[in-house]
Amino acid sequence: MKILYISQYFHPEIGATTNRALANVRYLTKQGHDVTVLTEMPNHPKGIIFEGYKGKMFMTETMEDFKIKRVWVYTSVNKNFITRLLFYISFAFLGTLSAIFSWKKYDIVYVTSPPLFVGIIGLALKFFFPKTKFIFEVRDLWPDAAVEMGELKNKHFRKFSYALEKSLYKNADHIVAVTKRFKQRIIENGYSKNKISVIRNGSDLSFKPVDVSEELKEKFQVDKNFIVIYAGNLGLAQNLTVVLKAAEKLKEKKILFLMVGTGPEETLLKNYAKSHNLTNVIFTGEIAKDDMSEYLSLSDCGLIPLKNIEVFERTIPSKLFDYMSANLPIILGVKGEAKEILEKSEAGICFEPDNVDELVEEIEYLKTNSLELEKMKQKGRDFVKTNFDRNELAKKLDDVFAKLFIK
Repeated sequence: MKILYISQYFHPEIGATTNRALANVRYLTKQGHDVTVLTEMPNHPKGIIFEGYKGKMFMTETMEDFKIKRVWVYTSVNKNFITRLLFYISFAFLGTLSAIFSWKKYDIVYVTSPPLFVGIIGLALKFFFPKTKFIFEVRDLWPDAAVEMGELKNKHFRKFSYALEKSLYKNADHIVAVTKRFKQRIIENGYSKNKISVIRNGSDLSFKPVDVSEELKEKFQVDKNFIVIYAGNLGLAQNLTVVLKAAEKLKEKKILFLMVGTGPEETLLKNYAKSHNLTNVIFTGEIAKDDMSEYLSLSDCGLIPLKNIEVFERTIPSKLFDYMSANLPIILGVKGEAKEILEKSEAGICFEPDNVDELVEEIEYLKTNSLELEKMKQKGRDFVKTNFDRNELAKKLDDVFAKLFIK
């Protein structure tokens, strides 16, 4: 098959979206499919276009055995409603132009969201090339999430967003949801369960337990500190102020918090840590994926917090599987499907989202219960291998494509 895989974020950008997309594209290519990726000039998460891509409107490059078509996007280091809107619209507009004028009679157009605006490209291609199968992937229930977090306040834009979501569900030949609860929500909106497949997030198992260098051991005083790591986007949804408030209560306990990553809330979080003299919190900045296994291996447990809102009860954070892959015990502040998976794996414990005191209690519990911590360390990687290996999940996606052409 000829497949056009459309994702606004892609390698060399890093993050959950790019990891999932790259794993899927690699697998599909190995199965003999002719895959082309349509994406942006890399700039995420800082909003600065990477060296080698600046000053270009369109470009094509080859990675391994597939092609990547890139388009310019409006970027800004200042993240607000207007700059984000221009960022999304610029990709939707130029992505549509690029796809139409370089059309290769694709059998499949696969669009992954959010951002929701990327779906406009799929709708346009379905209109101009109706014989092509359009598959829409839902990695987050947007605009529900934005509304519940208070990010989407403009009533006209909210109305447009829900209309776009409805149009995407209606016009897609098939929908791929990353959680069972996403599927249920889409069904509740009036769409047939037969139109929706669930293909969850997973891990490519590249994160794994490794030996830690003496340099890093010394840097973070591994022998003296109990190390708690958060690795991921420093964003509004992650509610990381809760983590800093917990760190404040644990300042005298020889517990070190590593905040690995960047994101829109980074400055706010750093200012909070500075104003509260949180010497037990270290912001490392962005760490290359190849180095992450070492950071996860030097840590005693990994944090996964999210805001305590209903939409996140349907969410499964992808770092859940990456932590498991590294055999890192987990402290999870998410309800719903993610909590069910963690409890089944026995690779961690949960706390009530937003509850600082409960988070403090669970960190202290793991710090003082080394036997329990060791049991959790042995559980994660085997659980992911059996249930959430990205190669097996990509095979499910290939099966969805095949079934569409059998009908």
